[in-house]
Amino acid sequence: MSRLRTEIKRHGDAPTIFVNDSPITGLMYWSRNLQTEDIRRFGESGVRLYSFLGNIDLGDPAGTLVQDGCRLCTIMTPEYIDSVMERVLAANPDALLIPRFRLQASDVWKESNPGCLMRWFDLETNQFTDGTMASLGLGPWIDDALEALARSVAYCEERWGEHIAGYHSGFGHCAEHVSWWGPVIADYHPAMRQQFRDWLRQRYGTESALGSAWKEPGLTFGTAEFPAPERFAKFTPSSAALMNPERDQPLIDMLRFHSEHMAGLVVRQARTVKDVLRARDSRKLFGAFYCYSNLPANSISHYAGGQDAHQPVLDCPDLDYISAPVGYSARQPGGVSTGQTQPGSVVLAGKLYFAEDDTGTHLTQTRHNTMAATAAQSCQMITRGFLDVWRSGGTQWFMDLFGEGEHRDPEIMGTIDRLAAFAGRHLEDRRSTAEIAVFFSDTSLSYAKTNNFLTGNLIKQQLNEIAAIGASADVFRIEDLPELVRHNRLAQYKFAIMLNVHVISDEVRALVETQLKTGQRTILWFHAPGLIHQGRFSPERSNELTGIHCVMQTGGRASLITEVLVDGRRFSYGTQRNVYPRLVAADPQATSLGYLVEGTWTPFREGSDGAMLAMREFPEFRSVWSGSPNMPSGLLAMFAEKAGVHLYCRCGSQVFHAANWVAVHAKWDGELELRFPDKVTLRDAFTGDTVAVDTDLVRRTVHRGDNLVFELEGSLRGSR
Repeated sequence: MSRLRTEIKRHGDAPTIFVNDSPITGLMYWSRNLQTEDIRRFGESGVRLYSFLGNIDLGDPAGTLVQDGCRLCTIMTPEYIDSVMERVLAANPDALLIPRFRLQASDVWKESNPGCLMRWFDLETNQFTDGTMASLGLGPWIDDALEALARSVAYCEERWGEHIAGYHSGFGHCAEHVSWWGPVIADYHPAMRQQFRDWLRQRYGTESALGSAWKEPGLTFGTAEFPAPERFAKFTPSSAALMNPERDQPLIDMLRFHSEHMAGLVVRQARTVKDVLRARDSRKLFGAFYCYSNLPANSISHYAGGQDAHQPVLDCPDLDYISAPVGYSARQPGGVSTGQTQPGSVVLAGKLYFAEDDTGTHLTQTRHNTMAATAAQSCQMITRGFLDVWRSGGTQWFMDLFGEGEHRDPEIMGTIDRLAAFAGRHLEDRRSTAEIAVFFSDTSLSYAKTNNFLTGNLIKQQLNEIAAIGASADVFRIEDLPELVRHNRLAQYKFAIMLNVHVISDEVRALVETQLKTGQRTILWFHAPGLIHQGRFSPERSNELTGIHCVMQTGGRASLITEVLVDGRRFSYGTQRNVYPRLVAADPQATSLGYLVEGTWTPFREGSDGAMLAMREFPEFRSVWSGSPNMPSGLLAMFAEKAGVHLYCRCGSQVFHAANWVAVHAKWDGELELRFPDKVTLRDAFTGDTVAVDTDLVRRTVHRGDNLVFELEGSLRGSR
């Protein structure tokens, strides 16, 4: 039994790591090659947690290296574990470690199990091919991997239990619980097909129900096949952006099955690790990558993702933290930081949001994402990413992805010193002060035809604009609404933004009516909320949800771009994609605020004049509907202000605010103006200098990428 006990408990109103009943910031350092210099220096910054990586030890002779998709991955043999632990503890005796296990089959295992490889359909070559990893539908592979994981955890506890804070593991490409990061449809392996048939039996219950849903009378559970890849991959200029359940239910079921299967593997890993710990009366953390949704807008790896079944993972009692990288889309100085997962959902579920910041620095040699040119740029991006994660109720690890010593710069380490000290000071006050709630739907992702048709615009691109409104926002799933109501969390939100909520259950729909459409809240709906209901497209259902009457179009050739007039100036937004189905407003009781740019297919005879942005006032709430995605921050800010949200700035710079601090990441060179809801006295969070006294307006000259971080003397009374 290990005397060291780590667990997640709420502290400062956020899930927090406790070590023997004492809360810590959870900041961590990760590298493929943990070196004495980095271990010591991060320890001096107050970073106590470290992590190291290796592939699961399958008992292969000579500890064969495994290709992990980025570089060769060392095997987690007892000898390797010992060598890393000894090196870390020699440099920092107070260190706690989280070993990270990749669960990928070695060449020896694959050679001993012919026919085990994932079966992919490659969307670039338009042919089936064997992948590089064992199929996750193979029971023998999953059993062998979990047994090896259990052995390694038992060894770590026996040999190093007093210095192990927890464990992290993962199946799939990069151990991130995806079949592949690339343009393939996966997995068509026969073993996965059998798992699919078992899933269909559980989902439909009777073969007549299956045949009815798939429009294939006589279909049986024993003969059901994965839909042909051409049904996913074939797109025409008038192709639908959403799958129609009346025609495409087999495709929807395949995507949903793969996600639920992958989520089930996360749960099985958590149970495996915790069973080993329970048998030893040991309490340690377990975490995994999952719940990704904010992915590249043009990604076609949607069909090999498997990340779209969040509820089983969020509900898993053996899972303590959920990890995801900081969003990749706008990491450049002057850009914005957004979570690749939904921090609000993770925190609401009582899990720790453990973000991974793998942004490159000016010392990085191997290209991965944003490559800073100078130490100053490196610090700008590191600071902004941390501020976003910390404001969201999470913590993070600083990551040297390729082990190149990319933090070995005095300016960078000085920044990490200041961030770690800031985290320590604000560990007690993690309560969200956001007045904006953003909702997306993981259920709806299984109805999308790749991210690059519509979904990427509704999520990634739209989140970038939301981050530039001038106030912080909390991001949830619409499926979280029952929990938000149970925890009495909705009262703080004056502005609710609905992204890709094409599917809404009856239970959640009822809560929207009774809990969201109240308190003079403004609700902004995108595209076609609630359109998919009981196995068909239902524009009537969508109209009831928004309160704005629209008519549906299912075909034509026109972009989804809306033109608007704001403050006497015309501009447009949307996507050039030929997106169908689409709705067009035809409501004489609503105010039309924007219109289709390409109006060739305007349904005039159905009462519409091509309105694509409409607003309608109700006694208890305001409804705004936009048929086009990618609404710019200036327009979002206008609706936010109308809802009563306090905006700290109006220039698009990203703002992070909490109970006792506020920060901004500058988007432009020149004068930046910050307005506070009450008069405040501010000090620079990093120098301690007083910068403003009893004022509600602060002006500073900044350069693009600068971070201003202020601590308040007294809380922000106007942001409850």
